[in-house]
Amino acid sequence: MGKNSRIFITMENVSCKATIKIIGGHPINIKQRPFMTRTKLQLSLHNSDGFICGASILSKNWGITALHCLLPDRETNYFVRAGSNKLYQGGSLHKLTKIYMYNNTMFQYWFSSILYHDIALFEVRPRFRFSSTVRAVRLPTEFTKPPEQLCVCGWGYTSVQSNAKISNVLMGTCIRHTPYEACIEETPEYRMLVKKDHHLCYGASGKDSCYGDSGGPLASKNTLYGIVSFGQNCAIVSGVYTKVSYYRRWIKQITNL
Repeated sequence: MGKNSRIFITMENVSCKATIKIIGGHPINIKQRPFMTRTKLQLSLHNSDGFICGASILSKNWGITALHCLLPDRETNYFVRAGSNKLYQGGSLHKLTKIYMYNNTMFQYWFSSILYHDIALFEVRPRFRFSSTVRAVRLPTEFTKPPEQLCVCGWGYTSVQSNAKISNVLMGTCIRHTPYEACIEETPEYRMLVKKDHHLCYGASGKDSCYGDSGGPLASKNTLYGIVSFGQNCAIVSGVYTKVSYYRRWIKQITNL
């Protein structure tokens, strides 16, 4: 998958575009309510070419993001910035030392592919130092039902216009759940790609994650329910998120968390 992207589906193909940003959101301070807790757990993921995706802190050693954001054979090129609401300044930098994937099986669709399991874990050095601006997420249990409203943060596009750019400041918005049965009726692509067991649908109605928000958290307070994965027509139809509870046993097996 391409860098700097949330997967974006078009009617002609499936492709990775530039990273997604929050549509219908507003700039947030890392100490601001109601996003205060959520932004402390947020990471920006970079490589030598610049910003790629969002991510979240699992513990002092571990982080979590979308698999399509990473190329495991080049993992030494990646680092994350913690404790800052800005992309290129503040906070602390941490190198990714190892990447773990659940499964890299691809769903072939038109001229491109979508990952069945868009989730990745990574270890960092140096360790995260918890503070007033850095903390870990909580993970849901395997059978936890997500709330009707969750919040998403990211540095992606704030509009879908051709001249839109990545934001240097973290943005956030709260979005509502779309039931699976309604989500798969929104587009023909969703009927093929969205899986009830390991996806969540949230957003639309003018608020959504978009290009550049990939890998970032869909959360309530400090509990991580979803990871920004893919979508179509930002803020018009629902965005699709990796369902973290589905992978709870695997996360524990790898991280002991």
